[in-house]
Amino acid sequence: MIKKRLFIFLASVTLCNLATAQKKYTPADPEYYAMHREDIKFDDEQVLLVNYRGFISPRQYSVTQFTNVWFLPLGAPRYEFNLNFYDKGTERLIEDDVPTKWKSWIDDGESHDPLGSNFRPNSPSIMVTQDEKWQPNQYYRSATFHKEYNKKWVSFAAKSWTNVSFEDDEVFIKLELTNRNSKDLNMAIIPNQVTEIVEQYSKQGATAGSAKAENIDAFTIGSEKAHVRVSSSIKTISDKGFEISMAPGTTQTFYFAVHFYDANDSAPQIVQNDIKERMEQADKKTREMLQWAYKKLPKLTSDNAQFQEYYYRCLLSVLMSRYENPSYISDVFWAVGTWPYTISWDNSYSSDVLAMLDPESLKGAIITDFEQVQLKRTYVGWNGAHWDILYIQEPFALQIMIEAYLRHTNDYSIFDEMAAGKTVWQWMQAWVDELQDNYTNKLGLIDVGYNTEKIIEIRTDGYNHVVPITNTLTIDLLYTMADWAKKRNESKLEKRFFKDAEKLKSLVDEYMWNEELGWFDNYYPDGTKGTIWTYHLFDLLGTDYLPTHQAYKLVSHLQEGEFLGKYGVYSIARRDTVHWDLIDSDWGGGGQYAGMPGRISRNLYAKGFAGKGWDVLKRNIRYIEHFPYLPQNPRIDVAEQDRSSMPVQIAAGAGLEAIVFGTFGVNIQENSLSIKPYNHEDIGRALLEDVQWNNDSYSIQLERKTFSIYKNGQLETTKFYGETYSITK
Repeated sequence: MIKKRLFIFLASVTLCNLATAQKKYTPADPEYYAMHREDIKFDDEQVLLVNYRGFISPRQYSVTQFTNVWFLPLGAPRYEFNLNFYDKGTERLIEDDVPTKWKSWIDDGESHDPLGSNFRPNSPSIMVTQDEKWQPNQYYRSATFHKEYNKKWVSFAAKSWTNVSFEDDEVFIKLELTNRNSKDLNMAIIPNQVTEIVEQYSKQGATAGSAKAENIDAFTIGSEKAHVRVSSSIKTISDKGFEISMAPGTTQTFYFAVHFYDANDSAPQIVQNDIKERMEQADKKTREMLQWAYKKLPKLTSDNAQFQEYYYRCLLSVLMSRYENPSYISDVFWAVGTWPYTISWDNSYSSDVLAMLDPESLKGAIITDFEQVQLKRTYVGWNGAHWDILYIQEPFALQIMIEAYLRHTNDYSIFDEMAAGKTVWQWMQAWVDELQDNYTNKLGLIDVGYNTEKIIEIRTDGYNHVVPITNTLTIDLLYTMADWAKKRNESKLEKRFFKDAEKLKSLVDEYMWNEELGWFDNYYPDGTKGTIWTYHLFDLLGTDYLPTHQAYKLVSHLQEGEFLGKYGVYSIARRDTVHWDLIDSDWGGGGQYAGMPGRISRNLYAKGFAGKGWDVLKRNIRYIEHFPYLPQNPRIDVAEQDRSSMPVQIAAGAGLEAIVFGTFGVNIQENSLSIKPYNHEDIGRALLEDVQWNNDSYSIQLERKTFSIYKNGQLETTKFYGETYSITK
């Protein structure tokens, strides 16, 4: 009988434990990406809550404060919001803007030192924050307040959850308060909004009127252009704010909405009953998009947890760059990151990811580029192209994007799509003409002139005129144009492009290849040469025509202390003491552009340098210990992103592409699929599922000595590494 009762007891405990066991989250869940704030090496303005319409930044050391608001066409990047708490029993104001106070104290010696608050004479009473956790479009914070004033206690706990809306220009806060006192807690919750401007933009720039902000009432601040109204589920209001009363030992939940709107529109109601539902709808949108992306892309699982997590944080970085804001020039707008521009060069690093996720949106990005750039501009903003600034990488980036679109769709009709009066095919020919007519010198080499900025932003001079990568990528473009012309049965164009590619290739070898250094030199108008050790040249590894001996020479420079550092590839080799730059680090030296380590790794794999490809990739993987998503130009020797650049970059998708097309060796062609994967000691077992080709699904299982291919769930073959699995239509 005792044994029977013990068995029943243990069984019930087991069932209870199973019922209460924490759900195992997948990359389709926001919780999978959660990071504690203290582990994130970002400043406040770099921590983002994004929901495909706009974004904000929650502030550390506060339970309610946020800043950095962008809901275009409305913008208030210096706006600061928080809730303060006025306790009626002690007549004390409990403030929740510690980040602002702390910055003022440090920067200019004003405000108050938060370290002395709550106990130093004449210092303010402040919330004491405890835990903070980020996940996609949700920021959780907890805080406490426990003080006695003149024998009167104020003791309550606070928890908050913050997210942003997809449907409107709103920020939501769910606030949970627990009265730990033995007496009623009677408080006024006071909205605190501080900003100098609230701006509204149009396609022509800033709209008419003053952007200077003024307080309108206890709940509203605004300018002649736009207003911000704070609403709540709390039904009792006063001239101070929202009034609450809580019995001893009770917990209550309150909801707040901070709404940004046109100054000419009607103000939202101060008391609203459906904020909870709108906040839940915002969370639902975030979850739906993650689930959508998870289903669309190949799924990775691995014994190497960091390898797997890196794959999905690359995906998250791309997804956080997607906007479906009705004010934008396209239905789906792939921004470079937080800057509201779509730029072909940045998009090209993730073009295969975009093609697998949403090929129509990739096609739209290509068409938008042709419509807006027109051989003149690179920066295509949310409201159209701006400034006559051109990066000469435009045609090469478009080539990569079109190749990715064709690889995953076989839809060659894209060449006949119209954009600004020309077909895509005519625009690509126009780019070739532009390079040959306006950027070719008497020798026949591509010469971009003096301006370094035409190529990339290196702040020292010398990377100009006849630059190796511009010429070598032009060769690849010409060969590709010949292939496309052949596909279109345009034999004259095919012969012309092929002949031009062969001619330029021989000129580059004659005038630019430095056999002794194993590198391509710059060539200047006076006939002199200069060697610039930029990782930009490794893009050449992604072309098909590079001779083997030149590839080996280039790759030989990817070694520790020359190009390789702790977190990836220096953009300028340390040996280049003339051009090394620690400030503008993504192309100038001390850091790397978000897409380059992934692209270099993928190209290394493709050229047969698998070990070196993995070496580059695993260095980049180390960033995920410090960043929840991958920033624009992080440092190589320390996990740090300066505030002048973006905390998220669409180009980070190149890391995911390196895994699919490099580590797992997937090679998709028009009429064939080949798979030649590589394994590495620190990867172990790994599985890539749902690679789509020809309406079939393929999975690749990596074991220690062999790999297996599954087609639609059925085993096709098991092979040794070094062998290739191939199938044709």
